[in-house]
Amino acid sequence: MIQRLKLSTDVSEIIIATSTDPQDDPLYDLSLRENINCFRGSEDDVLLRIHEAAKEYSIDLIVNITADCPLVSFDLIPQMIECYNDTNADLITTFDLPHGFFFYGIKPEALQKVIELKEDSDTEVWGDYFISSDRFKVVDMGIPKKYLRPNYRLSLDYPEDLEFFRSLYKEFGTAIYKASTMEVIEFLDDHPDIVKINEHCEQLYLDRINKQRKTIYK
Repeated sequence: MIQRLKLSTDVSEIIIATSTDPQDDPLYDLSLRENINCFRGSEDDVLLRIHEAAKEYSIDLIVNITADCPLVSFDLIPQMIECYNDTNADLITTFDLPHGFFFYGIKPEALQKVIELKEDSDTEVWGDYFISSDRFKVVDMGIPKKYLRPNYRLSLDYPEDLEFFRSLYKEFGTAIYKASTMEVIEFLDDHPDIVKINEHCEQLYLDRINKQRKTIYK
């Protein structure tokens, strides 16, 4: 994912936002090897960690990507920035992309407001703090129809996901990190056997996330 993001001319800083727990020391070592930034903060409060990282590096727009998405749509980041400039949204989502391609745009000032309002310190699942409140402007970035593949899953959460990526990288080659979103989609279109490896995992993921969802404000 880091190699992929380095291809984007629209990303000014790449920051690994991880915890202070010693188990995450390898991520800090990785940041040194890759010559990128690393911020270490709360293990459970993901929103606070992102907020403090953005503040530490004076970020004016946060492009938030979860670390289990190695083939995130780096080539669609310019469209997200354009969407932000047009709408001044507090949160921009890209949920119509296949899971593993999508990412978020977050206005730092809005994130600061969420930090002030929330009561919970476990914010691994944080979208509802924005989406379920009328305090924030949430915009879903329009995704062209050509990208729509609801059964494609490119997120690494389950053993089947790992098998999927191993098969994909073996067939496509390790240079896949340079491939555009559409090139990866078209390759999967031609290899339905790879798609089938983990497509059933999406419902498992959604069930888990729905159990964790919470929106608690003061």
